[in-house]
Amino acid sequence: MAQSTVERERTTPGGPERVGGAGWTAVWLTGAVALAAEGVLALVVYFLAGLRDEYYLAAGVPAYVGYLFVSVVAMVLLGLAGLICSAAVVLPVVQLSRWSARRKGRPETARWCLAVCGAVATTAALCIGVPTALFGGGWTALPLVLLVAFVGLVPAVLCSRAVTVLRRTGARFGLAAGVLGCGLALSAVVFVGGLAAYGTGLIQEYEPPRLTKTQLVGVWSDDQGGTLTLRADGTAVADELGVHDADTATSGEAHEHCDGSGSWSKGAAPDGTSQLALDVTDCRAVSSWQFGGTEEQPTLFHWIGDPDSLKRHVLHRGAPTQ
Repeated sequence: MAQSTVERERTTPGGPERVGGAGWTAVWLTGAVALAAEGVLALVVYFLAGLRDEYYLAAGVPAYVGYLFVSVVAMVLLGLAGLICSAAVVLPVVQLSRWSARRKGRPETARWCLAVCGAVATTAALCIGVPTALFGGGWTALPLVLLVAFVGLVPAVLCSRAVTVLRRTGARFGLAAGVLGCGLALSAVVFVGGLAAYGTGLIQEYEPPRLTKTQLVGVWSDDQGGTLTLRADGTAVADELGVHDADTATSGEAHEHCDGSGSWSKGAAPDGTSQLALDVTDCRAVSSWQFGGTEEQPTLFHWIGDPDSLKRHVLHRGAPTQ
């Protein structure tokens, strides 16, 4: 009886069907899965874009298990965030679109819904962007928030609005499932396409800089005040250069320093890339340094303990800043 009453409620001529009960549950779930799918797509794009920057990934079975665990947790969090944001934002926007159309005595169309999304996004941009700019964050926050809010709102709101047009409850929940499937499929296509673009060289993946001997000459410093001076004649001088090992990295104990003089040369690492070979008295624990950073801002680094830990001791070009 209740369902029959809900389905037969009057609507504005030409507007979507009024919904309630299970219908609004379907609207809520549709908005949630749309937002979650947008989040997955954003993470995929963020990951692919990050391949152009310096990055290091751990390898091995434990690392892969960790990546899988993080992925599952991320999906759960995205789902919860989608449910919350759908109830807090998407449903009110859908209701506002329907209410404002009725107030104007006109049908609530997709174009009208887009206009409401634009108004809500503009309001959010003003509420966030203006205070940010006034407190020194810059006025670029205003158009950025406007763009993110509008692009994030529109797919979820339009998909949720489409649920209100359907008459059968089964079709409404089916639309929610279809939105989720299409969103995940789009993310998979973008992910595979991005990897293919990197694999074929269409997009250049990050590669460590190929530093020449001339570029290596100079002072390199760490964030602890230690320096390594490489001279053109092949001699090297270490001054309070930090010596890290796996034990101090995991225990948090203060690491040791080394001083001395010796020689340096440019050699090849086991993986075939170039590296700095250092032979300095008392600094033999840090005898191999790999190249990182960019051509404009290169770095030297060595792994602290197992490379799978992704912990590095990094030297930057230039004397330490006081």
